[in-house]
Amino acid sequence: MRSCLILESDASDEDVAAALFCGADAILLRLGPCAEDAARRSARARAGALINEARGKEARGKRAAPKLFVEVAPLENELIEADLDALFGPGPEGVFLPCCDGAASLQRMSVKLAVREAQAGIADGATRIGAFAGGDPAAVLALRSFAGASPRLAALAFDESGLRAALGLAEGNGAAVQMARGAVVLAAASAGVPALAAPIPTGENKAYAAARRDGFRGAMALFPGEIAAIHEVFPTGENRQRPQSSA
Repeated sequence: MRSCLILESDASDEDVAAALFCGADAILLRLGPCAEDAARRSARARAGALINEARGKEARGKRAAPKLFVEVAPLENELIEADLDALFGPGPEGVFLPCCDGAASLQRMSVKLAVREAQAGIADGATRIGAFAGGDPAAVLALRSFAGASPRLAALAFDESGLRAALGLAEGNGAAVQMARGAVVLAAASAGVPALAAPIPTGENKAYAAARRDGFRGAMALFPGEIAAIHEVFPTGENRQRPQSSA
């Protein structure tokens, strides 16, 4: 995975169409604010419809591209159960876990996914996990635990905005942010998965080259037009993963 386009829950049908055909390796479907309301239920239904459409194309021999991931509620939030229940008919390619605190979070999520896979008749382990990592000081310190934590792990995405908020940093790349940035890269490498850089402001494409120099193997994006720039900086051959053992 070199590129992952974030699609907000209130995206228009035109935005969804543009996302599906922009060439991104993956799309991350967000479900909106963590509140059990009509908006979130609608976002779940929309995500489910897109997953069903993608699976239908697979069944007809037309592999859906990009892969579809859904950002579910944090593990500590009871909404995660309703989120997962709504997504497992055919099941998504994977889920993205916010506020991931290392191996313990991955393993708890793996148990929840295994239950849904069994209920839906999906092969055990088929659903991958993307993790937003390094979003607060404790999460940064837990990064080393990702190695071998779960064979479901697909990528680590640096939660730079979360870390900045936790540290009270409005701007600038201080020592703590730089340390966390490097730690995410090392954690992903040790786990055998790509490290994805945080989204960058529109027009600042030089940041992709800087991320590559720092060891990232791809990036998150907020707009379809950024995907081509990401793929230009991060060649496909550099993003091969090595097998990882399960804990």
